[in-house]
Amino acid sequence: MYSTNSWRDSARRRDRKWVFGRVAFASAVVVFEALLIIAAALATGMAYHRWFYGHVGDIGTYAIIGALTALLYSVPIVGREEYNLQDFLDGKRAPARTFVKWNYAILFLAVIGMMTKTTGDYSRAWLIAFYVLGLLVVIALDTIVARLLTAAMAGGRVKSRRVMLVGASSDIEGMTKAIQFPKGGFRVVATAVLPETTSNVAEALSGAIDHARALGVEDVVILTDWSRGELIEDVVDAFTVLPVAIHLGASGMVGRFSDARISHFGQASALSLTAPPLGLLQSAAKRTIDLVLASLAVLLLAPVFAGIAWLITRDSKGPVFFRQRRRGYNLVEFRIWKFRTMTTLDDGDVVRQASAGDDRVTRIGAVLRRYNLDELPQLLNVITGEMSLVGPRPHAVAHDRLFETRIAKYRRRLNVRPGITGWDQINGLRGPTETEDAMRRRVEHDLYYIDNWSIALDFYILAATVLSRKAFKNAL
Repeated sequence: MYSTNSWRDSARRRDRKWVFGRVAFASAVVVFEALLIIAAALATGMAYHRWFYGHVGDIGTYAIIGALTALLYSVPIVGREEYNLQDFLDGKRAPARTFVKWNYAILFLAVIGMMTKTTGDYSRAWLIAFYVLGLLVVIALDTIVARLLTAAMAGGRVKSRRVMLVGASSDIEGMTKAIQFPKGGFRVVATAVLPETTSNVAEALSGAIDHARALGVEDVVILTDWSRGELIEDVVDAFTVLPVAIHLGASGMVGRFSDARISHFGQASALSLTAPPLGLLQSAAKRTIDLVLASLAVLLLAPVFAGIAWLITRDSKGPVFFRQRRRGYNLVEFRIWKFRTMTTLDDGDVVRQASAGDDRVTRIGAVLRRYNLDELPQLLNVITGEMSLVGPRPHAVAHDRLFETRIAKYRRRLNVRPGITGWDQINGLRGPTETEDAMRRRVEHDLYYIDNWSIALDFYILAATVLSRKAFKNAL
């Protein structure tokens, strides 16, 4: 039999200080965000008309457009309940996601303008300025709120969600330590220990249920072996008499995967442990950016290509370009394009990496390597879809075969397209990987990029590749 006195109150007394609730927090963010969007519309409209026409224009019109945009932007987010405290902490308000939501709002604004035949009533230059400033404003607000929220939670000024844990004592102890950290936003206020056997779970948990109701518990987490389906179902049924969210704690193998979720295949359901590194729309967006930027770069840099080719032919004998087998997305091999910088064209089972003072490097090759100019022809690989502008740097196939047997998860670095530049390069990890530890650090940076990818991160890496000294470190 399960005992009925299996719960214990683990709540701590709060200090007597001001705290704000989650509903108040969400409401304040919605209102403040709307006011900032309206302010962006007013600021850009007044500045534009003052600059070009000598007067501030129709302030009411700017306010109406700003308010409509704020409505189009915030209502879908409210519908998805993404103004909650946890959404800011979990990355649902990250810049890349905010960028997409803002574009949807502006798209709907344009549709409304076309349907009402009022698009011609407003200056396109002003609307573009409003689009840019408004986007910067909402991204900045999300970033600032997330940081202030983290500090407020660490200081105990945010009302935490009240959690009850139900399960074995050892599981409860471990979960309590994992949940109750300063920036988590959750607080274990009660626990209920389940006996090994019972004939009536509802009766055994009746005291715990009453206690949870009295404490205002908001979340109940069930901690037990997932194979005990009948017990889990009985515990869930027992707690459905409370207006709470009921969760099944992830332990063992499932606990290793932070993004595990339920997926549906027709009428069947399954627990998804991982997802592809990029979703369909994310992959399409990244590919579109790659294709547009790489094509423009090839057109603009055509004279540079011609000049470098002429210098290479004048400096040493051999072809202008160096082609070598590399592994791309999902380990599919391709031949990379590079300007030739050495007197040799190694592409066999053994490839000797360039090193300091290497006599195989030509005079013009040393300059090209120093400033990453030898990588420019890889824009052609980007256009053909074999590479991306940003991603893990592709290594010679011989090096891949060597390190994939020594470094765990080495192959996972090519679950995305390799890039001309990457997170490792802008962090000073360019150059030869003469030791296993050097390659291990590079792989760690590659996996960080994959796990944290966003369009904003790609643009940051592209900018840092040009502007940061680290991107040119260890060039040989």
